[in-house]
Formats: sequence, structure tokens, C-alpha cells
Amino acid sequence: MKDKNRKGSESRDISTRREFLKTTAAGMGMAGLASRPSFPQSPNDRLGVGFIGVGGRGMSHVKTLTEMIEQGVNLKIVAVNDAYGPRMRAAAEKTKAKTYARHQDLLADKEVDIVCISSPDRLHVPQAIDAIRAGKDVYCEKPMGHWTQLQLSGQFQEETRKLNRVVQVGNQGNSSSFWPKIRDLIQKGTIGRPQHVQAGFYRFGDWGERMPIPDAKAQPGPDLDWEAFLGDAPKVPFTVQRFFSWRMFLDYAGGPCTDLFPHVYTPFLSTLGLKIPSLVSTSGGIFKYDDYGREVPDTFNMCLDFPERVSVVLVCTLANSYMTEPAIRGDEGTITLQNPVWEVGCDTVTLHRRGAQPEVIPGEKPNSTLAHWKNFLECVRTREKPISDVEFGYRVQAALSMGMLSFLQKKVARFDPTQREVVLG
Repeated sequence: MKDKNRKGSESRDISTRREFLKTTAAGMGMAGLASRPSFPQSPNDRLGVGFIGVGGRGMSHVKTLTEMIEQGVNLKIVAVNDAYGPRMRAAAEKTKAKTYARHQDLLADKEVDIVCISSPDRLHVPQAIDAIRAGKDVYCEKPMGHWTQLQLSGQFQEETRKLNRVVQVGNQGNSSSFWPKIRDLIQKGTIGRPQHVQAGFYRFGDWGERMPIPDAKAQPGPDLDWEAFLGDAPKVPFTVQRFFSWRMFLDYAGGPCTDLFPHVYTPFLSTLGLKIPSLVSTSGGIFKYDDYGREVPDTFNMCLDFPERVSVVLVCTLANSYMTEPAIRGDEGTITLQNPVWEVGCDTVTLHRRGAQPEVIPGEKPNSTLAHWKNFLECVRTREKPISDVEFGYRVQAALSMGMLSFLQKKVARFDPTQREVVLG
């Protein structure tokens, strides 16, 4: 009887592993798009680009597209929009683009074919919905939405499908040529069936949240649209800290969970073909940077359990930059990454197999943001799904919302797939 049970158990393990590898392959089925040749060009198919939000990340995208244009890609930066006038005019001066004080007016511009949204988190989904309804395709920065907007994110996903729009969410790790190599190692069975992932984000300093304040005397008016900035957030009195350093406040951001963990989490989500976690638990708090009215945590830990029988553990502190090696543990071995740059790659990969000497494999750190834009622009022309489409963005959004609600309510968060909502208990 014991031998029969063992045989049955081994059979189930083999079947489960095959099923896992099949799921992983399906989850990364679009990975090849990132390495396809550049999209087709002709003198008459120039794409006009509009930028909603031209702060630090928005201007980084402007730089990427400017370099692509200089290399002959058939694009034109047509228009820019920002709730802060001086920032908008500075971007317009660099790009020779038109300025629009309201994002709705930019979307009405017939020269704008695609829109890059790099505004504060709370505005991503509402502005993206406006954009697809205006007939535009969208590159939407991560996180796809604010942690309170899971229902609205689901609406965005559904409308994108109905309107046949192309949406790329800014999880550029999906376009890195590095991560498919990790997926291939896993699919070959080198570590057996993956069961546990451990990774972290470490930084000394809260400069990511305490963003620069260019004008300490700024006030709402023609050059500062406080109402546009608030969007659907609670209506509170204006402060320069909330407007310029919005990542410190829960109304507009979520700290490490929503700002930093998407960098760490999404490569593993796509590499392992995982969907939405069934259970999320969290811990952490404001342990160091407790001044300037900070509301978001500076230390955050999150454990996610998936229906695919995989646990992902993510840890973060902003008080220490000492790095520990990320690891993917299977039942027959482990993959570790040395000197990772999240959503890009790492210096080397070490394969630890049971009973064998560690094998060091060269890594790489490609320009994944450039590859992500190329994938998006190609899909705009072909109408295929981009590699980080709105469905993937929703899966990420669900996990982030579960994490924040778990943290704030000090409860375990579960996902109800039927109602598509978070249940706390």
C-alpha cells in the first residue's frame, strides 16, 4: 500500500509540474514580441504622441522617444499636459509641442494618436479611460491605478477590450530579453517545480517619496490646477507638500507596496506565469522617516500565496541599502540573481541543483524601457496585444490593492474571483 501511494504521489507531482510549465509558457507567450524587428515605417504613418504628466518619469519617457525619433522612428511629440504650468511649459520648450492645461483638451487633439500617462498614480486609470474613449492608444505608467481603484481598473480592462484599444502598462520588465532566459531555465525543469520566490527592494533614503518642491510658495491658480491633481481623491486643502511630494500621502500613493514592489514583483509574475494571488498578508510601518507628515510606510513586507501553489515573499526597507540575492526555489534546485536591477536584469545567474556544483550563467542588463516602447508601438500598428497589456496590469493591481488593504486593516486579504473584489478577514 505504501509503494502504491508513493507511485500515485509521484504521478501527481509529474502531472502538476507539466501543468505548471504549460501555464508558465502561456503566461509568457507574448515575450517574443520584445525581440521582433522594428515596426513597419512609411512616410505617411507617423504617430503623434501626447504626454499627460511631464514630471520626472514623464520626462524620462520624453527622452526615450526623442532618441527614437533621432534614430529615424516615425513619431512626433505633438502635445504635453501637466497640472503644474511651469513644468508643462519647460517640457513644451524641449519638445516644441503644444501645451494643454486640461488633459481632456489634449485628448481632443486629432494629431494625437497615442498618449503616455505619467501623472500621479490616482490619475492613471481615470485619464486612461478618458483616452481610450477618445480613440487613443495608451502607454500607462505603473502602477496602473491607485490602490483604492481596483473596481475602476477592472472597468478600464473591460472597456479596453470592448473599444479594441491598445494599452501598454509600464511594467517594462516584461520586455526585457533577460527574464525569458530565466523562464526557459524553469521550463526545462532545472529546479523542478517552483514553489517559493524571495526578493526585496532596499534603499537608504526616502528621496523617492520626498520629491523636490520647486516653488515653496506655489498656490492653486492658472498655473497650478489643484482640482485636476486631486481627481477622485478626498477634497482636502492645498499644501505644497501634497502637490509636489504626493508619494508621501496615502490619498495618492502607497509607499513601497505600490511604488517599488511593481519593479520587483512583475518580473516574477510574468516569468512564472502567475495570475492573481489567493491570499496576501503584510507587515511594516513608518519606522524611520516619521517627519514632514509622511503617511506611507518606509518598511514593508508582503507574502503572496497563489492558486498555482507558489508563495512570493517581498521585503523592503528605506533605511538600509544592503542587498540580499533574490531566489526562485523549486523542489529540485534554486536560481539566484546577483546584482539585480529590477525590470532589467542582473550581472550573473547562479543555478543551484541538488547534488551538483553551482553553475554560474552570465546575465545581462538590457534597455527594457526602450524595448517596451518598441513593443507598444509595434502593437499600435498591428493591433496585437502588447506584452504588458491591461489584463496583466489588472493582475498586478489586484495584488497591490490586496497588499495595501491588508496593511491598513491589519488583516489577511483574499481575492474573490467571482465578484472580483478583495475580502478581508
